[in-house]
Amino acid sequence: MVLVDARGHGGSDAPHDVDSYRIDRQVGDVVAVLDALDMSRVTFWGASMGGIIGLNLLAGHPERLTALIAGGAHGGRVAAAPAEVQQEVELFRSRGTAPFIEMLERQGPLPAWMRAAMQAADPHALAALTAALEARDGVLERLVQSPVPVLLLAGDRDPRLRSIQDTAARISGATCAELPGCEHFDTFLRLDLVLPVVRPFLAGYAAG
Repeated sequence: MVLVDARGHGGSDAPHDVDSYRIDRQVGDVVAVLDALDMSRVTFWGASMGGIIGLNLLAGHPERLTALIAGGAHGGRVAAAPAEVQQEVELFRSRGTAPFIEMLERQGPLPAWMRAAMQAADPHALAALTAALEARDGVLERLVQSPVPVLLLAGDRDPRLRSIQDTAARISGATCAELPGCEHFDTFLRLDLVLPVVRPFLAGYAAG
């Protein structure tokens, strides 16, 4: 198993310019890691931003994937209004990650490790990342005939649920598993619900 710290996260660089976080550059980072480790094909599992990266990796480099698991992510166009995106960007810049943490904790308690990671994150890097992700193009049309098995995970309370369902319906061979009573980030926090879905998926495609 290989865990990747995406740009602006963990031990990776955290530049403050929006251009550094373009989705094609983040996909390029994953390809560079695979090349450095001499891994020709892998199963990719990402949640939220990681799921977006995975779908774009599938669109641009399907030959590198044996399967894709994406939580809380869809392949369509971004629906957020530019004014809303700019407001979120300015909030990161002016108040750091505190409002984001408060919003998540209104949905339920955060694990200590996740809260600590968010508190330690560079808010200016997150502002640039937010602006870049919300400006990305959709890739759904490039995924329709994908031969790679795809499992999409979605909380049934995630505002993106409809878009995730549409992505699953449009991709040949894709399935969408809805997690009951779950929000956006539960696709990687609620392992008690996620693993019973993921394990049969992995076993199924491995068997043929």
